[in-house]
Amino acid sequence: MGVTGGKTLMIAGGGTGGHIYPAIAIAREWLARDVSRRVVFVGTEKGLEKQIVPKAGFPLEFIDVGGLKGKGGLDLIKNVFRLPRGFFQAARIVKNHHPNVVLGVGGYSSGPVLTAARLRGIPTVIHESNAFPGLANRVVARFATGVAVAFEEAATRMKRKDAVVTGNPIRAEFFQPRNRGTENPRNRVLVFGGSQGSRILNSTMTAALLFLAHLKDKLEIVHQTGPGDLTNVQAAYRTSAFASARVVPYLDPIADEIAAADLVVSRAGAMTIGELAASGRAAILVPFAAATNNHQELNARVVEKAGGAAVITEAELTPERLAGAISEVISDPARIERMGSAARTLATPDATKNIVDFIETIQRD
Repeated sequence: MGVTGGKTLMIAGGGTGGHIYPAIAIAREWLARDVSRRVVFVGTEKGLEKQIVPKAGFPLEFIDVGGLKGKGGLDLIKNVFRLPRGFFQAARIVKNHHPNVVLGVGGYSSGPVLTAARLRGIPTVIHESNAFPGLANRVVARFATGVAVAFEEAATRMKRKDAVVTGNPIRAEFFQPRNRGTENPRNRVLVFGGSQGSRILNSTMTAALLFLAHLKDKLEIVHQTGPGDLTNVQAAYRTSAFASARVVPYLDPIADEIAAADLVVSRAGAMTIGELAASGRAAILVPFAAATNNHQELNARVVEKAGGAAVITEAELTPERLAGAISEVISDPARIERMGSAARTLATPDATKNIVDFIETIQRD
């Protein structure tokens, strides 16, 4: 069945929050410009979009596809044979919804949907949130009508000289100026590894407490563990010089926690990088070593090059190294301010607007 009425934006992709949350921000901006407009998402049943997208109030269609990169043996064979079915499902969805433009944000479903759209003559746009593009976006970039990237480095890696650098869509609350206050003379360090936490960050940070003990009167720690490591991490803090640290499984709203920190110790996903830049916070970044194409380290190096972060890879990470990096930054208030200001130079408060502006220049009437 065809769809009548206002213009329709179809958004394909997902898998991780780093793909989905920017897509939702784009969808909301698209709808805010015209009440007659529609948005429909296309993803897979195994991705986080299955929970996040309906909760955000958007319709979601599914196709049955899986990843190819990093797969081997039976998994690779299965996913290759799933591709034709996934493509025909994508073609049917595109035909039914008749979008004016299709946006791919990366993830397994992105390639088949954008391919189906192009075969029907529908304009396509991709947005790449990382410094190193994922496989789906690298392939689709060859025939997409337009390409938007968060980092200039991604445009080069996708071999698209006409790519538009927009930044990553970050929620408005991260850009709101906040006073960290002066009533507490101690510096606050925020440690977090995403919603599920990071086991290597948790174990290294708790082991580093011994080497930070001399700063117990100068340091306040907030540590988000994820649900799995909470008990062990709490026990480690209780027997350390930082027994009063706030150790929790999850932090919400994270914007307030980042704003209250003097130094953030975290992973280097695209959204985290964007949130730190928007908040203007100094950081020690420990990129996730297993990230596809090592994209987290490449994200982190962009911030390091700008002067906003120190980077410690997992291969380099030891309790002594982490404690030393924290001590070095915390002992130099001027450096904290310089790093925060440098991080803020990477912020793109108009990213969502810029992406939708770009989509509107490409959409089909």
